[in-house]
Amino acid sequence: MENFEGKVVIVNGGTSGIGAAVVKQFAARGARVHFTGRDEDKGKNVESEADGYAHFHQVDNLEREQIAGFFEELEKEEDQIDILFNNAGVISIGGGPLARVSEEDWDKLIGTNQTAIYLYMKYALQWMQKQKSGNIVNNAAILGNDKVNPMLPAYSGTKAAVVAMTQSTSLRFARQGVRVNCISPGPTVTDLSKKAYGSEEALEKASKESPRGSYADPDEIANAVRFLASDVSSYMIGAELVIDGGYSLK
Repeated sequence: MENFEGKVVIVNGGTSGIGAAVVKQFAARGARVHFTGRDEDKGKNVESEADGYAHFHQVDNLEREQIAGFFEELEKEEDQIDILFNNAGVISIGGGPLARVSEEDWDKLIGTNQTAIYLYMKYALQWMQKQKSGNIVNNAAILGNDKVNPMLPAYSGTKAAVVAMTQSTSLRFARQGVRVNCISPGPTVTDLSKKAYGSEEALEKASKESPRGSYADPDEIANAVRFLASDVSSYMIGAELVIDGGYSLK
């Protein structure tokens, strides 16, 4: 088991699904984890379930000043930021061809899936530049690159942007001791996926038709995040790590 003792970890969107699994895995390995989300009840539940230090901060990622305020508050508690996992995202709005996507939904998709990731990276990198060390892992998605869905052009566009931001930023900071990579998970059994598929039953049916007969458990994706954030992956810079159980091969 890797040791993240003394590391300070930020998880953007850590109240459920993949984010919650990442919070718990890092906390169990000795890290001090600060995670954000909108739902206070869910946040407190993750805090109580974590085996180690996990501190929930209520942040609405569509409110830019709240993200800035989170980093200002963090300065009172921590002297460093070692790892940032940018996870929060939305898929349940903006479905269908672009002609049917409302401008309001478009703005929410961009705000959550792209602008928030930019802001968390922006503020975290200010710390990491001074430290001359740091590790950022962004959550893109298989639908943003390897497996394009004709009914999700708006969502896919935001996730493809995450891959491009990851690659460009990784080149800029590679010689400053900061690594930036991203994951592109395939379908994972989360509350977000249940909404995207319409019901738990529909998700389960699709899951059984996947190459291995089941979609990912959030912990399986969290394992990959932990790998990218560790020294074991020290030669990986600007990589997009596809974790999809063969989903993109179909």
